[in-house]
Amino acid sequence: MIKKLQKNLSILLVILFGAVFLDGLIILNWRNYQGNLRELKEDVRAEINDVRWNNFIESKGEDADLDYVEYCILYVDQDKQVTIYANHFESMTQERILQYGQQLAKHWKSGGNMVGVTAIFKRHRRLGKYIVLISGKQALWASMPVIIGSIVAAIIGIMLLFLIARMLSDWLVKPIDELVSSEKKFMSNASHELKTPLTVIRTNTELLAGEIGENKHLQYIEQETERMISLVNKMLTLTRLDAPLVEHRNQKFCLDEALFDVIYPMESVAYEKKLHMDVKIREGVHIVGDEEQIKSLMSILLDNAISYTPEGGMIQIEGNLRARKFYLRVTNNGEPIGEEEKAKLFERFFRKDEAREETGNHFGLGLSIAGSIVANHHGKITVESIGGKNTFEVVLPVTGK
Repeated sequence: MIKKLQKNLSILLVILFGAVFLDGLIILNWRNYQGNLRELKEDVRAEINDVRWNNFIESKGEDADLDYVEYCILYVDQDKQVTIYANHFESMTQERILQYGQQLAKHWKSGGNMVGVTAIFKRHRRLGKYIVLISGKQALWASMPVIIGSIVAAIIGIMLLFLIARMLSDWLVKPIDELVSSEKKFMSNASHELKTPLTVIRTNTELLAGEIGENKHLQYIEQETERMISLVNKMLTLTRLDAPLVEHRNQKFCLDEALFDVIYPMESVAYEKKLHMDVKIREGVHIVGDEEQIKSLMSILLDNAISYTPEGGMIQIEGNLRARKFYLRVTNNGEPIGEEEKAKLFERFFRKDEAREETGNHFGLGLSIAGSIVANHHGKITVESIGGKNTFEVVLPVTGK
């Protein structure tokens, strides 16, 4: 949970700071390009003024020294219709030139700079109205050093942002991490401390039952003691699972054999509840992990299905191998699981119906333990509810057949 929170915070900080940083670079490059475009425009204007407008128009631009830039001269008639008077563009079609020219003529002088081009407007008493359309390619090339520098700065900046975001997220999450660690330590210590008195209570209850015979009050004590012992054991299991998977228990084993070791004994429980079980598991699949944890995972999923399947219902268990991953699906018909419940199912102490008095040993810890086991084996667990059927799917990486 803490690692996920750190990751989410890091991503959020990188997005926020990165957006500001990249926006700054984009604005810098745009302003630099616009400045170069204005300089190019002034250079062309200066060349035209050197030969005078009359000569420039009459020679169709030949008198001016403009070989370093692509341009064209557009004539605008009294109806604001544009025609090409002289064309020195190589990278733009006549249709595109006329499109730009018509737009500039319509808004005379209000749109001197457009994307990729700039323009000089001239109203001459004798010659009429003309527009000199200038390509921005030269300005773009002049902007390339700043653009390349910005790309390098962006790459280095993003890398630094990741480091800074990681440090900031660690600092922000540290109080929460300490709180969670103290909570885990308390849960572990409390669970260990409770085991001894509960064992004493159970032993003395059994002794009393042997002395005075059957007694409903003793049965109540024994029943609740067993529930408490089950809860304590689950809390200890969660505490152990919060730590990384112990390497020496990480061994290669046959997955289907481990699953059948749990499924076969549970068939009698399902039979007593008048449930039908359909089991189809791919054989000969091996994974590396903790075999006992995988058995606990199967036990939790199957126990959950049996508990929430109505009498006469169906439980389907499927295990298939696809793309070097093992897909275990446990499906049962029953009350649909809502979207809000799906997001909380794997949280500790969450139960589907908090208002309902639970019987048996359901404390809202089973699916949380299942989620921790799957995470320890680098897998994924999901739940879906379609057509009156609830399906828990576990995906585990495999090592071979």
